[in-house]
Amino acid sequence: MSVIAEIQVEGDFVLSELLAELPDVPIQLERVIPAGERTVPLIWIHTDEPEPVEQRLREHRLIESITQLDVFEDRALYRIEWAEEPDSIFTEIQSQRADLLDAVGIGSTWTFELRFPSHEALSEFHAHCKEAGLPLSLNRTYRPSSAESPTRYGLTDIQYDTLLVALEEGYFTVPREITSKELGTQLGVSDQAVTERIRRGTTNILSHILVSPEDD
Repeated sequence: MSVIAEIQVEGDFVLSELLAELPDVPIQLERVIPAGERTVPLIWIHTDEPEPVEQRLREHRLIESITQLDVFEDRALYRIEWAEEPDSIFTEIQSQRADLLDAVGIGSTWTFELRFPSHEALSEFHAHCKEAGLPLSLNRTYRPSSAESPTRYGLTDIQYDTLLVALEEGYFTVPREITSKELGTQLGVSDQAVTERIRRGTTNILSHILVSPEDD
């Protein structure tokens, strides 16, 4: 049975380094895909002026190339090719077949929510990251069966809590009674993190309601 783990990475971590170089531009990990012997992260850069940020990332010592995949008014999605594999955490996410459910960076701290196919896969992931010297801590684990009742529609705890607070505080009313920034302050995360959690959570809900098992 699969298991969901909330993992915190602090300090000496490549995504923290990117955040440190761009302190006013939130960066959020969308997902990680395999590419031969390396892994390729897809990241959201939250800014209405992506070109200067993109140029700074192109000059980063660990980045070989960066490709814009999508762009909106307030954010852009990029694919990053590393000059060298910087952290084994990306490799381990792939090798243990873990699904990235959420990844939020605040300051030098990143919190990941990952779904592993088994407790053994989680244990191997944790052991390999520790062996590689990554400053990683395991906050908590839980079984999807305890968090995904029929009324949860595949939502993770973080997505469920964010959507519930957003609903109760009037985020979905017209006009809105609370902004994403105010929600972020209440939840202790950035407004971009709130927006992405709502987006991911809404996608899960719609997928469970609108897509039948025969459609998968």
